[in-house]
Amino acid sequence: MAKKSTPKNKRITYARHRPLEERNKKYRRKSRDILLSLVNRVLLCTNEIDVDACVALARALNMSGITRGNYLVALRFLETNNSHVVNALIGRRKPALLFSAIRPNWYLVKEAFRLLAQFSRETLLDKVLVALLGTIQSAYKKSRYGYSVYPLSISDAYGIGKYLDKDETQDAPNNRLLLDLLFDIYQMGLASEDEKMKSVALSVNLIRMAFFDDTKRMTDVIPEVLLVSDTLFSEVGTRFVGGGDAE
Repeated sequence: MAKKSTPKNKRITYARHRPLEERNKKYRRKSRDILLSLVNRVLLCTNEIDVDACVALARALNMSGITRGNYLVALRFLETNNSHVVNALIGRRKPALLFSAIRPNWYLVKEAFRLLAQFSRETLLDKVLVALLGTIQSAYKKSRYGYSVYPLSISDAYGIGKYLDKDETQDAPNNRLLLDLLFDIYQMGLASEDEKMKSVALSVNLIRMAFFDDTKRMTDVIPEVLLVSDTLFSEVGTRFVGGGDAE
């Protein structure tokens, strides 16, 4: 009686399993890249529909809360500098406490200084300014700790000082926050042996003194180019989604 031949289908199935798995991963990566490209476009807020989508995403983040796992996305929403998006992100929170649940780290503080430098003092939204300053202040309440996290430069000091408004009193909310922060940074260099820390502290003190001195202008201590008004900024509104604070 002749022996039955052993089927080879099983071996063929195993041989094809790995290529199919690689193809599956390829399509997953492609899907992820398309989604990322779409979100990046929405974050530019160049038209009303994209602003609507950005507001919806910001509200979703507001509902989940700002955590160590998502604060990087919150920074992207702040960078839109769109009042509808920012209101949806912050909701009923105090802007200065937006990142209060996050221990200050190099990237968070560095990004806060980058955004302060990126916008002019007339165009940066008040809520965004306060949120960024609150983040920096939480790092520099203990000045030496703050400097160990992010060794700020004189340019960073200019980025803070340019938002001081001499037309307002020192007790105006933003001026008070800015002056307190500058004083914290100034104290950092008082007893330091680090020459860089001392030079930053001296620059910060000059900025503070120029604010209080009626005979000086802020351009005497901050490069004038940083204080030039930006007249080209125009915010894009929403079409369907309301831009009010998130509940």
